[in-house]
Amino acid sequence: MHTWKEFFKKIWNYKFIPEIFLIIIVILSRAQTFGNPILNIDEDFYLFAGGRILHGDLPYVDFWDRKPIFLFLLYSVFHLFGTYRVIAYQVGASLAVWATCLSLYYMARTLTSRGGALLASAMYATGLTLCGGEGGQAPVFYTLLVTAAIALVLFKIVLNPSGLKEARRTGALAMMLFGISMQIKYTTLFEGVYLGIFLIVYEFYNKVNVKKIFFNSFVWILSAISPTFLVFLFYTSIGYAHAWLFSNVYSIFLRSPLPDLDRINLQIRLLKIITPILAGSVVAFFLTRQDPRKPQRIFIGGWAVAACSGVLLFGSRYPHYLLPLFAPLSLVNSLFWNLTVGRYWLIFLISINIIKGQTHIHHSIQKNGDYQAYRSILMSMPNPKGCLFIYDGSTALYDTAHWCHLTTHPFPAHFNELSEVNSTGMNPYTELDHVLSQKPEYIMIQDPPWGGDNQMLRSRLLRALAKNYKEIYRYGALEVSIIIYQRIPTKNTQIP
Repeated sequence: MHTWKEFFKKIWNYKFIPEIFLIIIVILSRAQTFGNPILNIDEDFYLFAGGRILHGDLPYVDFWDRKPIFLFLLYSVFHLFGTYRVIAYQVGASLAVWATCLSLYYMARTLTSRGGALLASAMYATGLTLCGGEGGQAPVFYTLLVTAAIALVLFKIVLNPSGLKEARRTGALAMMLFGISMQIKYTTLFEGVYLGIFLIVYEFYNKVNVKKIFFNSFVWILSAISPTFLVFLFYTSIGYAHAWLFSNVYSIFLRSPLPDLDRINLQIRLLKIITPILAGSVVAFFLTRQDPRKPQRIFIGGWAVAACSGVLLFGSRYPHYLLPLFAPLSLVNSLFWNLTVGRYWLIFLISINIIKGQTHIHHSIQKNGDYQAYRSILMSMPNPKGCLFIYDGSTALYDTAHWCHLTTHPFPAHFNELSEVNSTGMNPYTELDHVLSQKPEYIMIQDPPWGGDNQMLRSRLLRALAKNYKEIYRYGALEVSIIIYQRIPTKNTQIP
């Protein structure tokens, strides 16, 4: 017995246990997803868009979306792996989650012991699977940059007796990381603002000269905005400043709000997902208020508040909008390990994450399909080079020889989502007529339509399908069917 205890103690104290434990957790939590090319409509589109960049297409000009350009450039790197590009982005996403877990682990070690830090990091990895983070959604990648920036300031400034000497340089590097993360998704702005305010308050608190504070603030702001400014300068230099501004700024504010019933149902769903870890963070922070590790508690707690504020202010249209919250909230929950009863809560919370997360992934695959579904859909189109228009469905099918550039708005939701009618820079009714006038050989739709579907536009499409197309394939998933229509070869086909 004594020998076994010593053996496990030796393993537990092994230097690389955190790295090994966390990579195992990451792989197991995402194992169901590997190799699935139609895992999620968003990342399918990012991978397709990355491929279009490699073919010379320019984001916001040759294909439209409102995501920042670094996200597409990142996926263009994954696309270089050719037939292995799906595995490449999924492995890349897994490595990003693993690296984020390690950053969280080392930060959590300033709040609790090794066990609590490991469980808090595992909570992040398993929590992502609750709301669509099992693949390559944007937060999976940019959260790595955010946690790296927070960790830099924590170790180099907050916990460093010589932190004032490091403030300008470390702050500039941290804000640069936030600037890069904003070119993956702009929602990191709120956490970046928090970090900037913290740095300024830190210097005021330590009685730094006001002129020096102003100069340092200028350096930090410049570091944060420089990536976005350089991208804007690039588009300005080639004559597409307005295209960039509309896509990256104006269009965000032009989207219509969700219908009241859809919004309420979404909010209820989001609350069910986030309440356990959010409530746990509040309780853990309150119960450990006498903890002597006050500086790091305040700094990390402030990060959690900033992240939550960002989600509240920016709004949530989809469950994956919650993904940025899991890193700071998991970190705050690590404080539970310092309480005997809290340890049971931490273990319980991770167990719930694992069960609910894996159930969610399984349900999502049943709903959206897997590799076999993708292959069967692809094989259903007898002409391997026949032009395809996807009104509703995965754009992974565009990332094949069936892509013919029928429209500059290939992301289906920009066509079919009612709240996007006035926000994309194109009239979906006119654009649909333009697409149909090019007589695509294949058209993909889903049935039944989702709740936010533009019913008038869908009716317009269905009339054209009834007149000029025939159904050739139907894949029945758990909740929806994917339907492929082929154009009927006639000499004088009229488009309504």
